[in-house]
Amino acid sequence: MTVRWSALRSRAVGAFTGLRGAGWLRGPTLLGLLALVALVVVVLASRSRPVAQPVAFNHVKHTQDLELGCEFCHQNVNTGARAGLPNAETCSACHQEQQGNSAEAVRVTTLLAKGDPLRFNKLFRLADHVYFAHRRHVEIAKLECSQCHGAIATTRRPPSRPLTRVNMKFCLSCHQAKKQSVDCVACHR
Repeated sequence: MTVRWSALRSRAVGAFTGLRGAGWLRGPTLLGLLALVALVVVVLASRSRPVAQPVAFNHVKHTQDLELGCEFCHQNVNTGARAGLPNAETCSACHQEQQGNSAEAVRVTTLLAKGDPLRFNKLFRLADHVYFAHRRHVEIAKLECSQCHGAIATTRRPPSRPLTRVNMKFCLSCHQAKKQSVDCVACHR
């Protein structure tokens, strides 16, 4: 079967021209259609992609059962701009020998024994132009981790998406409630 591209192109152009000629794509209707398409693109682009972690980290086990503070694994939470993510050395402090009998406990010990770097992936992200300092919020303002990270300490498996949506509206509402600066240059650099 021979495809005549010129005939197909003529039909497509004719169909589009027919729609335009019918008044379907004129004035307010066209603007409404474009606005709807733009809205769908923005919504889809703003959805966070699922984040996978190297192990099924159990926050409950560490924060509640063992009563470890967040700073044990997130070592810069009180001193730096970024809290930091645990690495193999952090995990090896306790997991050089197997802790518990679960399959994941065995897996963590095995990975560390093989020299796996155990690179955790960042779950909570801010736009590149936003400056946020953990030290300022945790050490100085004395905010609890849950105020921004939700109930992360009560998870038994790593969530694939952030538990809270940290965006400008979220931050501004907190700053306003606590009577803190809402000056743009305080956070946008």
